Amino acid sequence: MALRYFAGGCPYDIMLVHGVSHQSVFDSVWGVVDAINATAFFNYSFPNHIQQRKIAAGFLAKSGAGFFNVVGAIDGLVICTRMPSLLECIIMNVGQANFRCHRKDKYGLNLQAICDHNLKFIWADMKWPAATSDYMAWVTSSLYRALENNAVTKTIIEGFVIVGDCAYVKKLFMATPLRGMRAGHEDAYNFYLSQLRITIERAFGVFVHRWAILRAPLVCPIAKVPPLVEALIRLHNFCIDQGEKKNTDVRRKNRNKILHNAAHSPINPVGEDASVVELDELGRPTSLLGHGHHFTDAPRNRRTVTDCVPMDDMIQLVRQSGLVRPGRSRCNGCN
Repeated sequence: MALRYFAGGCPYDIMLVHGVSHQSVFDSVWGVVDAINATAFFNYSFPNHIQQRKIAAGFLAKSGAGFFNVVGAIDGLVICTRMPSLLECIIMNVGQANFRCHRKDKYGLNLQAICDHNLKFIWADMKWPAATSDYMAWVTSSLYRALENNAVTKTIIEGFVIVGDCAYVKKLFMATPLRGMRAGHEDAYNFYLSQLRITIERAFGVFVHRWAILRAPLVCPIAKVPPLVEALIRLHNFCIDQGEKKNTDVRRKNRNKILHNAAHSPINPVGEDASVVELDELGRPTSLLGHGHHFTDAPRNRRTVTDCVPMDDMIQLVRQSGLVRPGRSRCNGCN
C-alpha cells in the first residue's frame, strides 16, 4: 500500500484494492517510512576517498573534456506542499510566506542534494523553506562546513570537486559555470561542465518520475515531509542498486494520465501551475529545478576568489585541449 501511495496512487483507490480503511492506508505509509529510515541497510552518506575515485572515474567516462576530478553534482529541488497552516507556522516560528517560492509560485521545502554518476543520491539536506536560496541552504549545511574545513576533516580528496550551477560559488571543492556571455574556451568550459552538471537534474527527473506523489503538492503536515522524502531517496538508491534504471522514458500517454488525474483530483493546489509537475523530453522536472532566489540573501562579495582552485585547472584543460562547443567552428580569436 505504501509503495503504491509513493508512486502516486490515490488513497481511496488503495482502500478499495486492499479492502482496508482510509486510516489503515496511512498507518501503512508512515509505518513503512519509519521502518525505512530506521534501517541501516538503506543508509547513505558522502563517499569516502576510495568511493570518490570510483565516482570520478564514472564522471570521467561521461565527460567530453576529460574532467577527471568530479565526485558529484549538486542542485536544489522544490518539494511541493500545500500552504502550511498558521498553527504549523507558529510552532515552527516561520511565516507562511517563507514557504512560497515566488519564482515558481509553489509552496514547499528546499531539498539540496548531490548525486553520483549513476544518479544515486550521496547526500541530501532539507531543513529550509522554499523561499530560501540554494546558496543559503547549501552554506548552512554540515557538509559545507566540513568541506570548508577540509584540511582537517579530509572530507574530499584535494583537487576533486562537486559541480553546481550559478547558485553556488567557486571554491576549492566546487566548480561552477562562468557567468554571462562567453566565447572561445570559456564557452566550451561551460558546455562541458554542463555535461556533468546535468546529472543531478536527471537524478531529480528519475526521482520525481519514480515517486509520482512528488508531482503534486504533498498534503501531509509539513513536519512529516522531510522523513517522507528521506525514505523516498533511500528507496530511489535501492532501486538503482538493484539495476532498475529504465523508468526515465517520458511518454505522452503518461503525461496525459497525469493531467487527467490532476483535473479530477479533490486537491486544491496553491499556485496556478502547482497541480502537475511537467517533465521535459529528458525526464527532468523543469518546473521544480533551480527554484531559489539565488542572489538575494548572499553577501555581495561571495563570488570573490583569489586563490587558484581546481575549477581554474578545468578551464585551463579545456583551453589546452582546443575544445569548442559542438556546432561551433574554431577561429583565431577563440583563445
